[in-house]
Amino acid sequence: VSTQSTGSSQTIEMMGTNVYSYQHEGIQYFIYNNEMDATITCKVSGTTSEPNIAFLKDGSPVSDVLPASLFNLEFSQDETGAYVLKLKINATCALGGYQNIVGNWSCVSSPKSSDQQPVSIDFVTLCTSRPEVSFDPPLRKGVARQGTTITLHCECNQLDVFRGDMQWAWFVDGASPAGNKFQYVNSPYGYPTDTMKIYDLEDIDTAKYGCNCIIGQQKTIQFTSETQRMTVMEPPGKPKDITLLDKTGNSLEISWLNSENMGVVINYEISYKGESESYYRQIRSVEERRYTLTGLNALTQYSIKIVASNYAGEGDYSDVAVFNTSQPSESKPVIHPPKDIVYNQETQTYLKDVGPGVDISLSCEVRSYPPPVIEWWLNNQRITTTDTQTNQNLPVNFEKSLHKKNEFLVESVLVIRKTRDINTGDYQCVASNTKGRDVLNYELRVTPTDTKEQTATDSSLSTSLHLLLSLLVTLLWAAAA
Repeated sequence: VSTQSTGSSQTIEMMGTNVYSYQHEGIQYFIYNNEMDATITCKVSGTTSEPNIAFLKDGSPVSDVLPASLFNLEFSQDETGAYVLKLKINATCALGGYQNIVGNWSCVSSPKSSDQQPVSIDFVTLCTSRPEVSFDPPLRKGVARQGTTITLHCECNQLDVFRGDMQWAWFVDGASPAGNKFQYVNSPYGYPTDTMKIYDLEDIDTAKYGCNCIIGQQKTIQFTSETQRMTVMEPPGKPKDITLLDKTGNSLEISWLNSENMGVVINYEISYKGESESYYRQIRSVEERRYTLTGLNALTQYSIKIVASNYAGEGDYSDVAVFNTSQPSESKPVIHPPKDIVYNQETQTYLKDVGPGVDISLSCEVRSYPPPVIEWWLNNQRITTTDTQTNQNLPVNFEKSLHKKNEFLVESVLVIRKTRDINTGDYQCVASNTKGRDVLNYELRVTPTDTKEQTATDSSLSTSLHLLLSLLVTLLWAAAA
């Protein structure tokens, strides 16, 4: 590229090394690539004396806009007598050098002789990188599902300025695609992306795909993408023959087989639900064809189905298998300690202090199998009914209830209505079955309100008397001194 100033024999030329050069709409472009180590040369000839040559970026000397470490300027005179200034930017588009490279540049030659006029040439620098090939829908581990349609996009980075001068060329395993299953959808004018669709994917479409971004009708500049491999795969077949290997009161151990046309399997998903449940629960990413479901209810029927998956997606579910858990293993009762109640470590008793005339409840949560027999005792006498007692020394304001939370867990609640003095005492919850027993101890104190108030009054009076006596002693000591 060269230009010559009017009335002067001086000529200025621009050249690029390891950089793409392209003229578009009267503007000279130098296109940097991420992988290039580029140099731009400004050559001035026809001058009678050594000129001052400078590179300007966006109207300012390069030394004013770039740190000295990011560029090199080399001035020389070649064998023809022309003066040469070389500019090398020590940055690449890929390493954050985009803002240092891209811009509007000029090379200006200012002759020292007064009879010659300055000349300059303008150019624009751009950054680009290899075209990028992408898939829609995105591939999972490079795999597309057999029988579907996939769209490939070829994007030419940072080259939209060239608009209608862009062309694209796709290649599959290094050759141009052929056949009516490929459809090319050229991008809208000015948008540097090309689109290709592949219909009804099958095994033969497994290949490496790439594209070329071409600038100029004469294919002046061509950028080639990295190839992207697409493997066409069908989802796995249907698992079969779910078999029960072992069972307990809370678990089922199962295994299953692959069908003859199973194909590639990455993992399995197990879905199961109990007979009273509306929705299946899932166990995902099972890699072996054997698994133990835990946390189940005893003596319950469970429906189980299995599906296999690979990078192409899920296959079909197996037929539903139905198995029953067994009765749970027998165990002695274990009473869970109550919450938010003061515990006396020395007496191993839970302490509850209340006033008269209130309703309170004592709870006893027991885990065991077989289910326990739960009894309540007051002062070593069994509480037998909710309204009358066989022992006339016991109060009659009790209510008892039993709540079954599951086949292993029950809760017994003793409610005392309108507490009074006679309810004060030591309570016991005793849970027993054929395997043993467990005991929970409560101490209930019913303190009359007036007693509490009197205790507070007595305490306040005692404090006041103590202060008065202390003051009197102090005064007597002072008088004696």
